[in-house]
This record gives sequence, structure tokens and C-alpha cells, in this order.
Amino acid sequence: MLLKSLFRFCSLKRYNFQDILMLQRFSQEETKNLNLKQEVLYFYFHSKKVFFKAEGTVLELQQAIKKQIDDVKSVGLYQQTTNDEQIEYASSTPMQLVLAEDMVLRLNQTENYIILNKVDNPPVIDLIDNYPITQHALHEYFQEIDVPQRTKVVLSNFIQKLLSEIEKHKELTYDKDLIMLIIKKVIMKLGIYSQAQKQIIDEQISFLECKQNRLTHLKDSIIKELEMKEQTTLYQIYFYILMQIAFTQYGTYVVWGWDVMEPVTFMLGVTDMIIAYQFWMKTTKAYTFGNVLQHAVNKHLNRRLAEQFNYADELNDVNRMIEYLKFKQMVYSSDIYEVISVIEGAIEEKQAKLQAQEEEEQ
Repeated sequence: MLLKSLFRFCSLKRYNFQDILMLQRFSQEETKNLNLKQEVLYFYFHSKKVFFKAEGTVLELQQAIKKQIDDVKSVGLYQQTTNDEQIEYASSTPMQLVLAEDMVLRLNQTENYIILNKVDNPPVIDLIDNYPITQHALHEYFQEIDVPQRTKVVLSNFIQKLLSEIEKHKELTYDKDLIMLIIKKVIMKLGIYSQAQKQIIDEQISFLECKQNRLTHLKDSIIKELEMKEQTTLYQIYFYILMQIAFTQYGTYVVWGWDVMEPVTFMLGVTDMIIAYQFWMKTTKAYTFGNVLQHAVNKHLNRRLAEQFNYADELNDVNRMIEYLKFKQMVYSSDIYEVISVIEGAIEEKQAKLQAQEEEEQ
């Protein structure tokens, strides 16, 4: 309930979506520690991890969600098309096909969520048997030249679409003019698709940045509240210092005299040093009023943030999604001619290095 009220000002009105989620993958070390026999994916739903098998079917995912999320009666999984249509996946669809792109999760026929599927490696295609025009897989070619990752993604996508278009008309006799016509057609299609995707991504980034700002505002408001409360800690320190001064003055000049109060004041000074040293050992910061206040605030901050939901996981999840979407935004903003120019530059640079090495050997 707190998350819904917190993000009530953040909305994806165009799609009527409640939130954007991101699939997470365990690292190799985590997989080994958890002794997982097959790949398990998860996403955060209201700060709660929802797990499912990557090699299962849509039906298994639906069953996992019903089991792990309360009050869920129906689960639908949809493919989001560029013209805002949603095509539902059949229950028997393998998750490997679904996980090839982002998807839409619909709960109880009313709540819609975008699930981003972050791909760690850029998409590449193997072109060995199906297409005789190349001898090597595209990713093997990329290993030979040094180009940015987004360049690899854009070129991979372009070649994949181009070869697919050629395959549709394999009965035709190809010449230079026909190849150029097909290339222009593919570039035009990719341009239209990229513009549509950029609009979608811009709205998703705007929504996530709104969530990010709301989370930051929540943390700032709690810090201010704690600082007001923890002022009492400073007042206690002030009172302790004043009591020390009053006690030493009263004991020296009224009751006992300096002969008695000298060892007492020495012990009070040692006690103050021990307290300051313990504070430094615990925080590695100087024993000042500001640091004492900051330590008291931090001590209670995480507990306050975790009372309703896992703030750290929620914020990290949002930051990862924004980073991923901004990378996709760069990919769809890239022009194929610019990409080709970058690759040509990388090839020329490699050839120059090889030529320099040959000259050195001679």
C-alpha cells in the first residue's frame, strides 16, 4: 500500500500500466552457492522477489506468480507490439521464446506491468548454414574489431532483418539494384520501428525517473524527521558537559577542594577520551556534534526505510532499469550509416596496426 501511495503521481497513462519491473539473473557465484540445477530468474514485485524457472513454460510462470503473490486469481503474459497491441502468449509457450524480448504481465485482468528483460550480451546471429553469403558468425567478426556495444547491437539487428528480407524472396534473381532496394526497405522499416521504440522508452524512463525522485524524496523526508528527533541526543551531550563543569567547580571550590577533585577530573577526562575513541573506532569519524548527529540518524534510517518495503532493493532496481533503458535509447537513436562509419574506422585502425607490426618485423 505504501508503494502504491508513494508512486501515485508517477503513471504511464498511454498504456495504463501500474509499474515497470525488471528480470534479474543470479550471478555464477550465487548460482553455485544456491546449488541451482537450472537457470532461475526473478523480479521484484512490491519489494518481494518472485522466482520462476527460465526453461519452463508460460503456465509454470503463471503458477509461480499465483503461489508467490497474494490475492492473484489470474495471470496473463502478453507481447507488446509497436502499434500498442498486446498479443497473449499461450500457456504452452516455452519461456525461452518469451524471454527473447520485453513482455507485459497482467494480473486479475486489471493490473498491467511491463517486464524488462535485460540482455547481458548484445544479440548476435549465427550465419553458417542458413546463409551462405558469410562464413563466420557475426559475434566472431566483432571479436576481430574494437567497436562499442551499441554498434554491435545495431549492426546485428540490421543484418538479421536484411537476411530475413532476402530469405523471403529467395526465388528471385538478385542483382545490385534489387539488393539496394531491399536494403533501403529494411532501413526504412528499422527507422519507423526505432522512432516508435524511442517514444515508448522515453515514457518509460520518465516514469522511472519519477519513481526515483519519489524514493529520494521519501529518504530525505525521513532524514529530516530523524534529525529533528535526534537533536535530543545533542542536548544530552550538552547537558553531560555542563554537568561535568558544574560538578568540578562545585566540588573544587565548595565541598572538597582541589586535592580531592584532581583525580576525579582526571578520570572524567579519561572517560571522555574513551567515549570519543569508541565513537571513532565504530564510525572512523571524528567525535564532533555533527558526526554524532549523523551517526544517530543513519542508525535508525535503514530500519525506518525497511519498515514498509525494502528501500535499497527498490532504488537499485529502478536505477538498473533506467540504465538499461538509456542503453536501448542509444541503440534506437543510432543511424545505420553512422554505425557503418564507426565499423569502417575500426577496420582501418586495425589494418594500420597490422601494417605497423609488419613493418616492425621487417
